[in-house]
Amino acid sequence: MRLGRILQTLPLPANTEVRFYPQVDLDLIDDLLAAKRFVLCDATRTGTAPGTVSSLQLEDITRFSRRPYCCHGIGLSELVLIATELAPPGWRWDVHLVGVEVQVIDEFGTQLSSAVQAALPDALRHVLNLIGAPAELIALADAEACGLPAPSPLFAFGG
Repeated sequence: MRLGRILQTLPLPANTEVRFYPQVDLDLIDDLLAAKRFVLCDATRTGTAPGTVSSLQLEDITRFSRRPYCCHGIGLSELVLIATELAPPGWRWDVHLVGVEVQVIDEFGTQLSSAVQAALPDALRHVLNLIGAPAELIALADAEACGLPAPSPLFAFGG
């Protein structure tokens, strides 16, 4: 949710939408099938250190079909497999998961652990790179994620 809130404040490239889903479930199938590129951001449990940012493509996501890594009822891998069955023959799209490894997944709240908070800039960079955002937007996102003032245009262009 925190990544989505930051992304909503940014001037994203055309044809980019930020949507919030309370959970990964069958309600996402229509959006998944309508998108050419679908980037889902979520907390993950893959066995890496808390705060680790992972960026998984479709093939990588389906590897986790037998391993719970997501804090929701249906796994993304199962959702993608169902969508693949429903898609027209030959349909191709990019599906990505940008995940931030959490230590505790069965407690709900609005506070982020220090490891997850520190990972936000990296997770945002992954998302923005996947949607083809320009470098100045990535610098702006870094500032937003860190709670710093927005960078000057000179800094944004590496001047």
